[in-house]
Amino acid sequence: MSQIQSSNLPLSKFILLLTLLFTFSNTYPQQSVVDSLAKKLSTQMPDTARLTLLKELTTAYSKVDPIKKLGYAKVYQSLAYKLNRNENVADAYIHMGISCGIRSKIDSALYYFNKAYIHAEKYGAKLEMGRSLANSAFAYTRLDDNKEAIDRYFRVLKIYKEIGYEFGLSQLYTNIGSIYFDLQEFKIANSYFQQALKINRKQKNETAIAGSLYSLGNNSREIKRYDEALKFYLQSLSIHERLGDLNGLALAKMGIGRTYTQLKNYPKALENLNAALLAIRKLNDKYIEINILNSLSDSYIGMQDYEKAIQQASIALRSAKDIKSKGITHEALQRLILAYSKKGDIKNAFNYQTESIKVRDSMREEKALKDVSLIEINRMRSENASLEKNNENITRLNKNYLNRIDEYSTLIIIALLFLIALLLFLTILYRRNIAKKTLNKGLREKSIQIADINRNLEMLNEELNAQMELSNKQYLELELLNNIKNKFFSIVSHDLRSPLNTLKSLMAIYREGNVTEQELAEMLLRLEDTILNTGAFLDNLLEWSKSQLEGIVISPINFDISTSIDYNIRLFESKINLKQLKVSNQAEKDSVVYVDPNMINVVIRNLLSNSIKFCIPGDSIIFKTNFKDNKIEISINDSGPGISKLDSERLFNLDSTVSSTQGEKGNHLGLILCKDMVIQNNGTIRFESSPGDGTTFFIELPGKR
Repeated sequence: MSQIQSSNLPLSKFILLLTLLFTFSNTYPQQSVVDSLAKKLSTQMPDTARLTLLKELTTAYSKVDPIKKLGYAKVYQSLAYKLNRNENVADAYIHMGISCGIRSKIDSALYYFNKAYIHAEKYGAKLEMGRSLANSAFAYTRLDDNKEAIDRYFRVLKIYKEIGYEFGLSQLYTNIGSIYFDLQEFKIANSYFQQALKINRKQKNETAIAGSLYSLGNNSREIKRYDEALKFYLQSLSIHERLGDLNGLALAKMGIGRTYTQLKNYPKALENLNAALLAIRKLNDKYIEINILNSLSDSYIGMQDYEKAIQQASIALRSAKDIKSKGITHEALQRLILAYSKKGDIKNAFNYQTESIKVRDSMREEKALKDVSLIEINRMRSENASLEKNNENITRLNKNYLNRIDEYSTLIIIALLFLIALLLFLTILYRRNIAKKTLNKGLREKSIQIADINRNLEMLNEELNAQMELSNKQYLELELLNNIKNKFFSIVSHDLRSPLNTLKSLMAIYREGNVTEQELAEMLLRLEDTILNTGAFLDNLLEWSKSQLEGIVISPINFDISTSIDYNIRLFESKINLKQLKVSNQAEKDSVVYVDPNMINVVIRNLLSNSIKFCIPGDSIIFKTNFKDNKIEISINDSGPGISKLDSERLFNLDSTVSSTQGEKGNHLGLILCKDMVIQNNGTIRFESSPGDGTTFFIELPGKR
């Protein structure tokens, strides 16, 4: 049986996850860090300290605002020139290139990286030479120019070996190996991944070790060494689990799942891929999530479960379109084509094949445009090199002219003028300095006074804010209590008046004495029915009021729901006989649920009471249970008049009312209470009904624990 090979994310796309060359930083600064550094920058400090702070701020803005990063990099470079710190000048150029790279302006990024390399080479700054070349190499991978990228990586390799920069060497081995992996040169890729792993183990860098193991796992899987691949993946997974790294954990689980898919061990493949999906969704990384979904689709295709394969691939397709990634959009379409073809749905397979061709053609057009852009970048690079050479010649000629002017100047006249000017300048400077000291003293005193006033105002402002928050909180609590009180009195005034009027009428008839023994018996039955209804209403009202004011406290235990059904049927036995109804408990044996028995008794009692209330003589009420995984679904079906569409929409609304078969009116307080109690016990409640066909309520509750 043919199926799509599990697609691999190009390892060069994972360089950002493993080394993050463009940011060249081991930290992930947040806005608060940037704000803190910017605040420090506004204080007085020596230029050397300011230079260090500007470097930190420029680096920090990589993850916050790349445009501001470019602005601070220029300020950083200006101060570095002033202090004659050539390493920092080259570093500033690198950060300018990183800013452009983050914003996908690759041509501008290459320009700045080239400027950084020229400046670093001129002043012998080896580390900056290597960094500028490494970043430009990564830029070429973004342009799919692997030849130029590998050439630059090897130049960096030579520099890093020369200066003994092992951390950089580890990153380079991983990057070079990733490029060879994408070119399907797996033997060469394996050698570079092994070198990276060796260095990482020497440095005891666990995160980097896990990344190298993951790369080796991918490489082994591609050459069908599945046992070796699983070993590498499991070692990587163990490290990520210990570090609590969800991203690395998801990648390792995905690798394991793909390996088991290729081994046709589909249960283990699904177990690991679903675990990877759960982890990556916590990080909201859509790119990796889509690849996991495609891998799940591969497993289901292998299992011949084409419906689930289509479901996973469809989710992947929607997400891929959302992030506008044509590569993984094409991958998802290929799985849909295969799944529908295997299912025999030729129409859908053809439709997705058409869409796949359009996406593939679009990708080819983009590739052609990239190639043209790369040619243009190379042309501009050559022109820039030529212009830089001309600038150097012009600069050299200017220096010669200046030297000649100095030789022909009248040194004596200049010296005299200089001495006179210096004397005048020193005199003016002395007087201004005295005036400034006096002025600064006064300003310092006023500054201290203003600071004291500001502190007092801040304290007062904090107190006022605290008082306002407290007042708002109390107002909201009072408003909530007032709403509950209004609802409470509205229900009491409406629903108690009706049964009291009934009792009053019955007592009046009895006092007149014009009743037979049979009429008296009927009156007593109606009296009993009214008392039961009023009692049930008061129970519901008290439970609802308690839940609104104090909250519901549940105490779940394992108990058989069938016993609760029997108990409530016996409770309403007289009313059932009075209305000549047929009530039966057909619940399965050992229908044990893990809930608060008192709450669920209230739910069963309310639903049974409602069915009795709205049924007519001869109707039936049937209780059933159904096991669903680790849950139990209880159904209460009656053959009563059913519920209209209008009443169905507001059944759980306290503001509406409904009438029973005997003309009784009431609100839906009992049903609202039922819904609250079922939800509190981790369950759900729903109903199905139509006028004339009866009503069925379904309650789904947790099973036995």
